[in-house]
Amino acid sequence: MDATTQAVALLRELIRNACVNDGSPGSGREERSARTLEGYFAAFGVDVELVEPEPGRVSLVVSIPGTDPSAPTLALVGHTDVVPAVADAWTHDPFAADLVDGVIWGRGALDMLSLTAAYAVIAREVAETPLSGGLVFAAVADEESGGALGAEWILKHRPELLRVDAALTESGGVPLRAADASTGEPGPVRGVTVTVAEKGISTRRLKVRGVPGHGSTPYGSVNAAVLAARAIERIAAHPSRAVIDDLWPRYVAAAGFEPDLASRLMTPATLDEALSELGPLAGLVHALTHTTVSPTIVHGGDARNVIPGAADVVLDVRTLPGVTPQAVDALIIDALGDLAPRITVIGEADAPASYSATDTPLFEALRASIADVYPEADAVPVMAPGGSDGRFLRWAGIPTYGFGVLSERWTHAEARRAMHGNDEHIDVASIEATIIALRGVVHRYLGSPAAVDEAKPAPSANV
Repeated sequence: MDATTQAVALLRELIRNACVNDGSPGSGREERSARTLEGYFAAFGVDVELVEPEPGRVSLVVSIPGTDPSAPTLALVGHTDVVPAVADAWTHDPFAADLVDGVIWGRGALDMLSLTAAYAVIAREVAETPLSGGLVFAAVADEESGGALGAEWILKHRPELLRVDAALTESGGVPLRAADASTGEPGPVRGVTVTVAEKGISTRRLKVRGVPGHGSTPYGSVNAAVLAARAIERIAAHPSRAVIDDLWPRYVAAAGFEPDLASRLMTPATLDEALSELGPLAGLVHALTHTTVSPTIVHGGDARNVIPGAADVVLDVRTLPGVTPQAVDALIIDALGDLAPRITVIGEADAPASYSATDTPLFEALRASIADVYPEADAVPVMAPGGSDGRFLRWAGIPTYGFGVLSERWTHAEARRAMHGNDEHIDVASIEATIIALRGVVHRYLGSPAAVDEAKPAPSANV
């Protein structure tokens, strides 16, 4: 069975395990997929460790030593939990892993079970034929609910399991193509995204103070629910400043925007006005260039006939690099305006943005391996608007990149829409492309360059 076929079979089993993590105690049950992966490696005599911080919340770590103790070590870090899915909204059963016309449908197919499966296949290849450097494959729990019982727990309590020189994880791999000037048709792939940074995460709670009263006499009342609604409207409408960082010009150059639009996207004063011309990509571009504030949870009142005297609003704040907790508070208070005297802003959590440099041997291996699939393409370093387990690795001082390679059918907007969306899916061609690129990375970084061509099959025509 070839590597792509193995990865597809493993992916379908991981989808069917339905390790749904909704954040509640007892959800996830990643032990099912840990046992699946343990069985996949059973015949290869590798060191397999199961880590279980709480019952059922199992992560698997496979360690494959290299033949040269002085060579670098690499971790491939995937997760096995997925977000919930409402079956009635799907064309295919989200946990049946249907394979139809070269596409696998199911929750987690793109985020990130297909990559976890590909990592496992590459790790098993290395277990069969060890390289100079050591390889660690980790399939961790709880990523979708913050990682406290997965990657974060391992790095805090069992750091020796992830003591490596560099790591790969999810997010990245989107092909970037400009339209041909003469035909208007998409041109060759010129770039593939590699995630080198993630925005920071801050959580704020607004405690809104009103005056309780009888629901039958609302005129002149100070209704905390109404104040909360006004606060939400102001926060949603409040403009934050566009920021152009070192990564943004490289993305704009590779994304193939029309020259005038590209120029406006590179200028903070005109970027916001240009968003309306980007269609489904607008939300991503806004997130990559702004600190964002999203009201996500609202509570107020406890009886139908009582005007609430208090309300709570939870804000999900995603910060650009360098934005401090004090700056977050100032942004929110500025948005509230004259409502601020009745609202207390409580800081519940702050985690800074994370970043890995691109002048590293692993990034150069990624660049060369992208060309194994798309010969005219370069690696395009980008920042992710959301969080992944990569941030824990970066905070631990491990250069970490989000890496895979999707087929030409994918755009950045479509990849973002499919993650956590209805009808999530991945095509077999993307799995094949990822296997080819990953094999190239592992051999270039851990082995000898001469081994790359020997280990690399030619990609299929449908990649």
